[in-house]
Amino acid sequence: PRTALVPVPPALQYVLDADTERRRLGHPPRGAFLSRRSSDPEHQFSGTVELPRQQARVCVTATFQLQDNIRDKLRPITMTLAYGIHGDGATRQRQDPARLRRSSVLPPLSPVL
Repeated sequence: PRTALVPVPPALQYVLDADTERRRLGHPPRGAFLSRRSSDPEHQFSGTVELPRQQARVCVTATFQLQDNIRDKLRPITMTLAYGIHGDGATRQRQDPARLRRSSVLPPLSPVL
């Protein structure tokens, strides 16, 4: 008897990076993601979402908490999303976040006073 291989559904691996421009200038981030992986720095939130079928909607919630003592309250906090889609196959490996595709920078968040 033949055994059929069951394909693994495609998956979207993502890394959400906060305060990108400020950190690029050598400054510390102005907040941290809550409930992030222990391997993620405080300014990053990453994960993998399985895509069971085309046009299936899957949501991920990421909560970003601002530090209490920030001075720069007028400049926006930029968010950058890097992602990669892994196709079907019997095996799947986690990709290095540095090799993920970078999307355009998300629109800046308005300051809340």
